[in-house]
Amino acid sequence: MSNYFCNSISLADWQLVKVSGDDSQKYLQGQITNDINKLSEQSAIFAAHCDAKGRMWSNLLIFKRGLDIYYIVRKSVAEKQIEELKKYAIFSKITIESVQDLNMVGLVSNAIPSKVISLLKDKNCITNNNITYIKLPLPETRIIMITPEPIVDDLLPCNKWLQLDLEAGYAVIDIANIESLLPQASNLQYFDAISFDKGCYCGQEMVARAEFRGANKRGLYLLSGKSEALPIIGDTIEYQINDHWRESGQILAALKLNKDNDIYVQIVLPNGIDLNTQFRIKGHTDSRLTFN
Repeated sequence: MSNYFCNSISLADWQLVKVSGDDSQKYLQGQITNDINKLSEQSAIFAAHCDAKGRMWSNLLIFKRGLDIYYIVRKSVAEKQIEELKKYAIFSKITIESVQDLNMVGLVSNAIPSKVISLLKDKNCITNNNITYIKLPLPETRIIMITPEPIVDDLLPCNKWLQLDLEAGYAVIDIANIESLLPQASNLQYFDAISFDKGCYCGQEMVARAEFRGANKRGLYLLSGKSEALPIIGDTIEYQINDHWRESGQILAALKLNKDNDIYVQIVLPNGIDLNTQFRIKGHTDSRLTFN
C-alpha cells in the first residue's frame, strides 16, 4: 500500500538523546536489553529499556557519534524514559540529556545521496563531515540523517516516516503504552534488540523467562483496512468469532493513509489468531480491517 517518497521526511515526533561520560557504556549495559559492546561508530543497534518487571519504558535505536552514545525514541515518551534511565545513575560518571544542537531528518528513495549509499554499503551507521547517517533496511532502504545544520522547511510530514515504521514492523511505543509490554510482545527479538548472553540488566529475569519458559503469548501485528475514524492508542480492538464480536489486543499506533479512509493499525495480539480474522474499530461498526 506504500508509495515511497522522494522528499526528505520530518522526524519531529522523535527525540534524540545523548549519553556521555566515562561510565556511559558500562551504565547502559546494565539498563538496556541489547549488548552495548556490539555498538560502534559503524554499527547502530536496536534495544529496549525496561522496568524491573521487564515492561518497556521505550524501544531505542542506539548509535555512536564521536565519544558519545546517542539514541532515538518517540518524543511523547522521552521525558519519562530519560527520568527512569537516570534513576540509578547517581554514582556514575554519566550525563543523559535531550539533544538540542543536532537535527534529524528521514531520507528515502531519491532523497538519499548516492555518496551516502556507497559509504553505508557494508555498515549501518557512519559519521562523515560531522553528519551521521543510520541505515534502516525495512520496508525499503531508508536513512536517518543527524546533522548540526538547520533542516529545510519543505519536509514531508512525520506520518510518512511513521508509515514506513509500521510497514517495517518496528514497534511504536508512545506514552499510552509505556510500562505495559515485554520486548517480545513487540517483536523486538526480530530486530536483534535482545541479548540473552550479556548478563544482568533491569528487567532481565522477566525478559529471559518470556524467551525460555514461554511466558510471552503475544506478538506485534499490522492491520489494514478502511475506517472513517482511527482507534484510540492503548485501547483494544474488536474481532469477529462466528457471528459475535469480542475485544482483544493493545493498539500501539494508527495512521490514516489517504482520503479514501485506508488505515493502518499496529497492534499487539495473542499469537495464534486465525489470519483470516475480521477486525473493526470499537464504536465504528462499519470499519473493517484484516491482517496486512
